Amino acid sequence: MNPARDNCVCVFAPCAGGGHARYAWELTTALSRHPRGGGYRFELVSSHDLVEPFRSAEYPVHAVLPELRDRRSFRTPAHWAASRMLYYPLRERRFLKWLRRRPDVVIVHLQEWKPWLAAGLIRAIQRMGKKVFYTVHNVLPHRYPPGVPKGLMDHWIRTASLVCDGLFVHSDRLADELARFLGDPHPPITVVPHGVWTVSDADTCPPLRDRLALKRLLFFGAIRRNKGLDLLLRAAHRLPGYRITVAGEPVEADYFDAEVMPLVRSLRAMGTGVDLLDRFIPDEQVGPLFATHSAVVLPYTREFIAQSGVVFMALAYGLPVVASRAGGLSDLLDEYEIGTTFETGSPEGLAQAVHELHDMNRCPRVEDLIFAARRRFTWAAAAAATVAGCARVGEAAGTYPRRRPSRRHEVRR
Repeated sequence: MNPARDNCVCVFAPCAGGGHARYAWELTTALSRHPRGGGYRFELVSSHDLVEPFRSAEYPVHAVLPELRDRRSFRTPAHWAASRMLYYPLRERRFLKWLRRRPDVVIVHLQEWKPWLAAGLIRAIQRMGKKVFYTVHNVLPHRYPPGVPKGLMDHWIRTASLVCDGLFVHSDRLADELARFLGDPHPPITVVPHGVWTVSDADTCPPLRDRLALKRLLFFGAIRRNKGLDLLLRAAHRLPGYRITVAGEPVEADYFDAEVMPLVRSLRAMGTGVDLLDRFIPDEQVGPLFATHSAVVLPYTREFIAQSGVVFMALAYGLPVVASRAGGLSDLLDEYEIGTTFETGSPEGLAQAVHELHDMNRCPRVEDLIFAARRRFTWAAAAAATVAGCARVGEAAGTYPRRRPSRRHEVRR
């Protein structure tokens, strides 16, 4: 990559908070510091209400996108749905208007998109002579919108992915899943390892041995069906002496009300400790949660074809992980041994993995491996892989044969 110094890379991350905003902040900061990226300037485009922790003085932040109103501020679901339908096209138009005034932007790095608008947005950017890269955090959506056929949503995702100049994923397994989903030919796919989240209070956590003795299991993050919370609750009777904390906002009300809550009530009636924090957990409360638990449990289902940012929050706080073999989770845990895995969908396997992890004889080795993984998964490494992926596309310019997407290719489940 041999950019002129006045060339700019724009990172597009419209969410005001949460995982995407955090990832954009961490990566853009690392890119700004990366020596091989020094020929480029890196800038972030986000929404008016981007939260203060994810603003930086190290690079320009353009908070030019309209604010997305919280769902709870609408009187009815119909009002909310209508607002969303108006909001997303407005957001894309606002971004394109800003981009037309920036001929110095040569690369747009998308962190988010709306599948039904994404292909049009990408083509509009490319008509300005700019390259477009997209970080595929999830090969397929965590959930499909009600009323939208799965085949149609997959078609939109595939179409948008195929018109990109390059794609980034977080693990080799996800690269394989994405390639299988897209079919040949497809744009270059580069593995960019996820970094361990930057937290200020990691050193205040008790030693791992002390936390393992607590036998407190943490389920953390948005509560949806593909996260498999019901599996953890169904395994609870095989975990006498353990206490479970569920901390996250329910985003699928039917799943939470019909499957999760009956299990919670049943466990409580039998005397099993279940602490339920069914809400979004603000940043200032995340550290105390991770510091007072012995392990994070990720019982994700086969429909979870992604990497999990929760793993990298656990690493930040020196906490081991119990995870299913779904998505890219097992790649990470098997190679770096920062926890234990179990066969997806098996409550018996989950319980056995929890017991194995809490074997005190394993504690010193697990703690050493967690610290080794923290040194490996740095944002500097993510920035280096991102720069290399951009250079790879630049060197192969014009060699990727574009094609119309087909509905024949389906991701392996």
